[in-house]
Amino acid sequence: MTMINLTKIQKNVAGRALFTIDHLVATTGDKIGVVGRNGTGKSTLAHLITGVDTDYRGQLVTDAPVSYVPQLAPTLDQSGGQAMMSIIRQALSARPAILILDEPSSNLDEAHQQWLVAQLQGFHGLLMLISHDRHLLDAVTNQTWAFEDQRVQAYAGNYAHYREVRDQQRQTQEVAYQRQMRHQRDLLAAQQQRHEKAQRIRKGNRRMSAAERSKTKSLREATAAKMERTAKRMVARGAHEPQVAKPLTQRGFKLVATDFPSFTGKTVVTGLNVTLKQYGKTLLTHADFQVLPHERVAIVGPNGSGKTTLLQAILSRRVSGLTLAPAAKVGVFNQDMTMLDGEHSVWETVRRASQLPDQTIRNVMGALGLPARFYQQRVAALSGGELVKLQLVAILVGQYNVLMLDEPTNYLDVDALEALAAYLQDYPGTVLFVSHDQSFRDAVATRTLQLTDQQLLDFAQVAVAPKPAEADIAVLQFKYDQLMVDPAATTAEIQALKHQIDQLKA
Repeated sequence: MTMINLTKIQKNVAGRALFTIDHLVATTGDKIGVVGRNGTGKSTLAHLITGVDTDYRGQLVTDAPVSYVPQLAPTLDQSGGQAMMSIIRQALSARPAILILDEPSSNLDEAHQQWLVAQLQGFHGLLMLISHDRHLLDAVTNQTWAFEDQRVQAYAGNYAHYREVRDQQRQTQEVAYQRQMRHQRDLLAAQQQRHEKAQRIRKGNRRMSAAERSKTKSLREATAAKMERTAKRMVARGAHEPQVAKPLTQRGFKLVATDFPSFTGKTVVTGLNVTLKQYGKTLLTHADFQVLPHERVAIVGPNGSGKTTLLQAILSRRVSGLTLAPAAKVGVFNQDMTMLDGEHSVWETVRRASQLPDQTIRNVMGALGLPARFYQQRVAALSGGELVKLQLVAILVGQYNVLMLDEPTNYLDVDALEALAAYLQDYPGTVLFVSHDQSFRDAVATRTLQLTDQQLLDFAQVAVAPKPAEADIAVLQFKYDQLMVDPAATTAEIQALKHQIDQLKA
């Protein structure tokens, strides 16, 4: 039986611990999802197992050859999806005993994603799947190795089960942390009460005579001192109790429309009888479409159908029938890392790109996985996923009113994906994006343009809401009544809920 055995592993980078592993074992039949934020060491672990990286402490044993498929980027004559499909087919055809796939579903269209799931479900060796694709992880894996707080922990089950366990752990930690905070406040309050009582004892009773004060002074001082020592020991014992770390929480951010250039005009992009060709291949014929201000338009289609080409054509302003409004100030994300100066720091790179307040920029960076510890790092020292995040942040906070994002979800961890979706939902400008992540598209898009068979199909994503049941209105009315008698409720909350009830009744 094939096996990977990792014992007391420590991997350092630039003098600090990247991750440690106490003991992990994987055998034939295990399908392991390797998850964690970008830059935590997922791909580095793959390099250790394959033997490419031998700079680590501890014992690592593999008893069979390892086939490794790294992250791939688009090439001159192939899309990223086409290149990935080609190398995955080669790897699977060799029937390896140990197979490691690094972000294999990035750039794959829906049909090829389904093919990949079926192939991996039928794989009989030992599989390690480094991925942010929730659907793929849930459909294939039976174990999860999670990179958290510079450690790699094993969890039974797929990604959904891991998230459930992790969320429960964080909830338990939050409860324990709040209990600890209350206990510490109680101890400090008790100490203060004893200190005040000791002070009153030292002063003595106001009805005491001078003789009585003099006679009892030593006793009163000893009693007060004993009381203060008891209070100090009580607080000291509390300080030596096992401490619960504060759970990490993500700070939100608020976008203000006036922070970005205003857009004047009725349309952002207009396409009339548009025909697109690339490398002699016709991708689109006689297409008509419009993109209106404030829309968030997803462009979808099979690999090689022309999604990226359409974005490039809109941006070029040189394709017959395609018009980009003069007022459009376009920020473009296309995973071209050569545009980043490797000698600048992360903070310099983002600060130069934006006129937003420092704190807003910090909040956006933190939400997407570039917290304060990255600020002074040189761009050249970042991992591939961190470079993607840096380029994305610089575009998101830039002085633009239109965003064109080509596969922004590739190589982002799940936390960053959710933060990006939330950002785009509140973005005051217009968004055109290409993504094969169905969950992300559902969360962000208000419309979908689908490229298929040289045609452009337009699907509105805003569905007509079903008429609410009377029970739903009754629930909201009950919440409204509760808010009316709640002294902590704000007028804005009450008005918002009343407006919601009125809309549902209408």
